[in-house]
Amino acid sequence: GGAYQELGDFSRASDWFGRALAQRLARGERADAARLYGRIGAVHTYAGRYGEALRNWSSAVTGHRKNGDVAAQARALSEMARVQEYAGRPEESLRTCQEAVEWARHAQDVRLQAALQLRLADTLDRLGDPTAARLHRGAAERMLGEEYLTAAGFESNGGAPSSAYEIRSASAED
Repeated sequence: GGAYQELGDFSRASDWFGRALAQRLARGERADAARLYGRIGAVHTYAGRYGEALRNWSSAVTGHRKNGDVAAQARALSEMARVQEYAGRPEESLRTCQEAVEWARHAQDVRLQAALQLRLADTLDRLGDPTAARLHRGAAERMLGEEYLTAAGFESNGGAPSSAYEIRSASAED
């Protein structure tokens, strides 16, 4: 499936991922099945088949939730929000993205939460709310700054990078 996806043959990629999914479901391999729903959702997204993509991303979200993988659930919700936006449903996308941010908070994954805050900010920009978008970007920068400080061993009150550029540059080196 991955090879066909790389070649841009999304119908064959979907078919092969579907075959793998059927095997995983038959064997009760739920975590692999949830990931395959996501792969199928991605292929349908690339092909512009947003209805199919949303159904598969929804199945991925459900699978990750049943498996207790909160971070994967947040990532799948984020991809679902992206597809909703592509499909011309920005309000739904906003609600789904907010839900993804909340699940990332539960997962205690700071990088994921910051990335989803940035996605939420982009969605708010497209919906015409630049003030709220700035607030979410600021929150993401603060999260990335805190993570940088923790990873680098700095105290929270000293040695902090002074700008978002410095935070992102330091994080990229990790």
